[in-house]
Amino acid sequence: MQTTSSTAPLQTDYLVKGCGATAMAFVDVMLKETNANFIMVDKRAAPGGHWNDAYPFVRLHQPSACYGVASRALGNGRTDSTGFNQGLLELASGVEVTDYFHQLMRDTFLASGRVSFHPMSDLVGEPGSGSYAIRSMLSGAMQTVNVRKRLVDATMVHTSIPLTHKRKFTVADGVTCEPPNHLTRLAPHYKRFTVLGAGKTAIDSVSWLLSNGAPPERITWVLPRDPWLINRTFFQPGLEHFEQTIGGTARLFEVFATASSVKEVCLKMEAAGTWMRLDSNVWPTMFHGATVTQLELEKLREIKNIVRLGRLQHIDTHRMQLERGERPCDPETLYVDCTASALQHALPIEAAQPVFEDGLVHLHMIRTYQPTFSAALIAHIEATMTDEATKRQLCQPTHMTDTTEDYLRVMAISMRNQAAWNTLPELRSWIRACRLDGLGSTLAQVAKDDAPRREVLARLSAATAPALANLERLTAHTERETAIH
Repeated sequence: MQTTSSTAPLQTDYLVKGCGATAMAFVDVMLKETNANFIMVDKRAAPGGHWNDAYPFVRLHQPSACYGVASRALGNGRTDSTGFNQGLLELASGVEVTDYFHQLMRDTFLASGRVSFHPMSDLVGEPGSGSYAIRSMLSGAMQTVNVRKRLVDATMVHTSIPLTHKRKFTVADGVTCEPPNHLTRLAPHYKRFTVLGAGKTAIDSVSWLLSNGAPPERITWVLPRDPWLINRTFFQPGLEHFEQTIGGTARLFEVFATASSVKEVCLKMEAAGTWMRLDSNVWPTMFHGATVTQLELEKLREIKNIVRLGRLQHIDTHRMQLERGERPCDPETLYVDCTASALQHALPIEAAQPVFEDGLVHLHMIRTYQPTFSAALIAHIEATMTDEATKRQLCQPTHMTDTTEDYLRVMAISMRNQAAWNTLPELRSWIRACRLDGLGSTLAQVAKDDAPRREVLARLSAATAPALANLERLTAHTERETAIH
């Protein structure tokens, strides 16, 4: 994985900025479907992006079966028999994911002779120009690269993580406030714990404390906003999970098709058990797509000391200052900083660059919450299609969500993309055969004479067009209300 010492310009078909999950999902498909070669450049010392810096107890929030790259399975396809995820498909640990990407680079990418990897480096050059330089972050040495086809920007789904993010609050001397990376080492030395944040990382940290014996009464949870949580039970690929996953999607679309307001969507999804909240008396205003099981939610609800006073501003040894007030606190408290925003809630969709431009590919998500599937599909479209307008039309960007309204908006885009993909038989077949597409691969397994499951598929099909039309109406109404106020 060393950079070359040659001073002659490097030549490549595709120069890939970043070597995280989306970059590797893109290159994986392109290696199989083209004869192109690739140079991958990343500021980190190893492939796998933010997984190299993840906290030790991190796990995927989606089944391993639907994550990674198309050509290489992640995990063993087992069903968890213990823990909060019992009865559901395994969730790879951070160590497993990191090792997966490291092995992929070593055994597949580099072994192909068509990929070179430049770690601890960044890129210099105007995007789309076709001529760039790789700059070593250690020596400052520069090497010119001539790109025959495209620069692939795999930093669109930017990840802010606790270990490396910049805090937006201040901490006085004498207070221990650390990212969850240090929680396992520091926890035995503290009597009390305060978890800061409402997203996936905070949920993981609270769950880790509870599962390792921390008494709930010694845990304080600072929630700037309450989140809607997705019931992971309804997102399990495979025919054995058909009723939960495909039946759940049919119910989701039926709600989308009939709801008269965003609030009604939320209430109906909660009634169906698909969306959940921590407290039935508190209306969630955040929707980041975190998933939990019912068992995990029951444990999280054991935390009674929840602070709902907005964002944290300052911590000293005896108090926390928040937007809407302050709370006294014990000096012997370990503060766990989970306030990094994870996958960035990027520019408004209408401001996003298209996936395909002259000399450029931007690896946006084109299906909600599915970055690696999106990158793999973008690669297949790049490899097999030549008309740029068609390629752009098939790949309308979505982004991560911050509110329920955001979620409904990007779901509408995802549904429009899926409808466009379904009009092309080759593309539809490729998607259904792709291991990263859990929904399509499950649909493909339904036998023609399986009447009960065929009835569910008919419901799903019947609800799709009305759901899309109503989502567009609901989100347009929300945008008008926002503009007025």
